[in-house]
Amino acid sequence: MNIFLFIIGLIFFAGLLALVYWGYWNARRLDGQIARGDPSLLTTNTYRREESIQAPAGSIIQEGQIVHVQGQWVQPVQHQPQVIVAQQGKN
Repeated sequence: MNIFLFIIGLIFFAGLLALVYWGYWNARRLDGQIARGDPSLLTTNTYRREESIQAPAGSIIQEGQIVHVQGQWVQPVQHQPQVIVAQQGKN
């Protein structure tokens, strides 16, 4: 009986490892498609898309809310990153 339970546990453990590997492989494949700018990501039903943004290379997406301002779309910046320079005091 103990051998039977061990084999069942081993099968479940192998299934769990296979599921983790599949998730890792799928994430790596998606990262590769995004890095290549694969246009099939816009039409596939495999992934859920919230929005598509076309911007120059090196652009950064920041949090904000899109508001309509007389014929153009503006995204206000809600927070600005701050650079803090620490200086050592003189004794």
